[in-house]
Amino acid sequence: KLFWGNQDPICPIAQITLKAQLTKRLEDLAHPKEVSHRYVPNRAQYYYSCGRESVIWEIPSPALFSQPSKRIQKLALPNRFKKEYLIKRPYSDYLTRDSLQISYPSARILQLSIPKATNPNYVPPKRIETKISVPALTAVATPRTVDLAHPRIKIEGLCFERERSELPIRPISRAALLYKPSPRIIALAKARPLHQDYLPDRDAHWPVSYAAIRCKISPRIQELANPNTRSPVHIIYYDPDVFKVKPAALKTQCSPRIHELAEPLVR
Repeated sequence: KLFWGNQDPICPIAQITLKAQLTKRLEDLAHPKEVSHRYVPNRAQYYYSCGRESVIWEIPSPALFSQPSKRIQKLALPNRFKKEYLIKRPYSDYLTRDSLQISYPSARILQLSIPKATNPNYVPPKRIETKISVPALTAVATPRTVDLAHPRIKIEGLCFERERSELPIRPISRAALLYKPSPRIIALAKARPLHQDYLPDRDAHWPVSYAAIRCKISPRIQELANPNTRSPVHIIYYDPDVFKVKPAALKTQCSPRIHELAEPLVR
């Protein structure tokens, strides 16, 4: 029985294995494989298709139609464990003959092993490789192209230095000064006319008419012009007779209509 989480190996290691010396053959096999002369460092990411259906490298057409030899087919078969070899091993006490039997997959495992069908709306990934032509890789830039590739040197600040007060803030080229606009540019430069019903904004100050100056105020307008007289707040919110009922209200009689409206609604 194996207890997980300890530092002991799964199978006991023999003392001969611990004292074994490394042979020259094993030392040669332990060396890493030499890099091929076809190796290209810093390969583009699209060569390694992570989760995509595209191939890592393009497969040549002769490789698709070639047939493997009998030797290659024999080497492609997985190694089979021999039952006698497994029983005669030093740790055969941990194994039983029942564990060496080959179990057949259940119907559920066969169902889960069926690959999922591709969605009909699936769009395969497009090729993102950008092939640069050989002349473009070997081209030599002209001095004019190198000059234009340099960044433009800007003057620090928002204003240009002015030699005379008559000159503009930004220097204007001589060709722009001598340029004559075409009739089309002149037509586009004209301001859009105002609508025929447009009324300009009224001036903030205008003369008062003679009739308005000589006008007399009527008593009614003078009465309406007086502000409302409000009682003080401590008198409005304090009423000593708020719970007193008038004698007329005690002697009044309700009309049949009020009696009818006072009855609750029957639901």
